[in-house]
Amino acid sequence: MISFRWEELDDISHSRVLDLGAGTGRHLRALDAKGAWVVAGDLRPEIHAASGGVVQLDAHHLPFLDASFDLVVVSEVLEHVPDPLIVLQECARIVSPGGMVVISVPRCGPEAINWLLSLEYHSVPGGHIHIFTRGELSALAREAGFATVKTHHSHALHSPYWWLKSFVGIEHSPKVVPVRWYERALVSELMGRSPLLTHIESIANPVLGKSIVLYLRIDR
Repeated sequence: MISFRWEELDDISHSRVLDLGAGTGRHLRALDAKGAWVVAGDLRPEIHAASGGVVQLDAHHLPFLDASFDLVVVSEVLEHVPDPLIVLQECARIVSPGGMVVISVPRCGPEAINWLLSLEYHSVPGGHIHIFTRGELSALAREAGFATVKTHHSHALHSPYWWLKSFVGIEHSPKVVPVRWYERALVSELMGRSPLLTHIESIANPVLGKSIVLYLRIDR
């Protein structure tokens, strides 16, 4: 499930990339396949290998020198951290001149519905503690020294999926047949086995997109 669009990025072959909040490696694998040298960073890494290494870190205090990376990917991270501005300032510090930082967070509307439907959705340890509007996210980026180059929405099919899970109960949802059916459909789309669902999502993204994605460069 790649949040960003390749066509919005520069050629990343042989580029130095930080996947900040790498999780299970969904972006790491895609970046690696494009020939990038990728460092996977996470508070609690769930992967064990990356071309540039796996680093346990706190996103508020990145253990890298200034201008260390050509691209920094920060996908679905800022909603979890106590101080998103400090994280963005750290990203501004470590990105090279002319490099790019790509961030994505849950979009305000779909996210607010999840919070309304389920306390469990956002009250678990390490869960979501912020909801950002586009304006708030852009303002944080500006304060950190970035200019927004491009923005769009992603993952429209995931919004109804999470509404359904939140409605029936997150822990109980794996036992619910419609949730299991929906999850199989999403996996099929993610694996590229359903061009129809991919097409439907591309049409629905501007309205139902679960995530908002910003492409940032240092504002000089």
